[in-house]
Parts: sequence; C-alpha cells; structure tokens
Amino acid sequence: MSETTHARATQLIDRLARLLRDEIAAIGQGQLARVEELFPRKQELLAEIETAFADAEHLFTEESAAAEKLRRKLSDLRDLIQTDLSMLRRMTDATSAVAREIDRIRDRQSLSGLYERDGSQPQKSVSSPQRFDQSV
Repeated sequence: MSETTHARATQLIDRLARLLRDEIAAIGQGQLARVEELFPRKQELLAEIETAFADAEHLFTEESAAAEKLRRKLSDLRDLIQTDLSMLRRMTDATSAVAREIDRIRDRQSLSGLYERDGSQPQKSVSSPQRFDQSV
C-alpha cells in the first residue's frame, strides 16, 4: 500500500467535514430522513480515512506548511465531530423522551391502569356480564 500524501489526507478530511456540516444542518432542520441518508456515506468515508491514516505519522512529523495545514484541518474536524455527536445525542434523547411519553399516554388510556375500589385490578372483561332471563 502506498503512503498517504498531504493532498490525499486533506481531501479526505475536507470530504468528511462537508458531510458532517450537511448532517448538522439536516439535524438542525429536523430532516431525519436526510440524516439517515448520509449515514452510509459517513461510514464509508470513515473507513477510508481510517485506512489512509493507519500509517500517517510521516504527515505530521515534518515541520512544513502542509503538515501545519493538516493539523489545523484535523482540529477543525474534531470540533465538527463533537458538534455532530452532541446534536445526534440530543436528537436521540428527544426521540426517546417522545417514545416514553407515547408509552405513558398509551398505558394511561388503556384499561391496565384502572383499579377496583379495593385496589385490585378489574377483571379482563370490559363490559359487565350480561344477565339473560332464562325462565321462558
């Protein structure tokens, strides 16, 4: 496998940064379908970056303008990842809260929350038993 160049590393970081900005914007606009659509692309790109940066020490050991630019881009990318992660967590928490509230409402509206005067749960029958006049 050939070594990753500064240009290739910069290109990968820029692509991921663009994708994260798109995802952050979609989350902010409530476009959850768009977030789901971006997920496979994000996974593919992260795998590509992981492979490219597996042996990339040479990119950072030298004191050049390209190495400094790459360090800056990685720092900016880290900030984007943190913002994205924070927004995804809040979205997940909000979705979980909504699901819990729906469950609570459903339970409250069901007969499982009703009790007799003595505190026991009622029989499963919703209607009272019917009595038929059998003396014909």
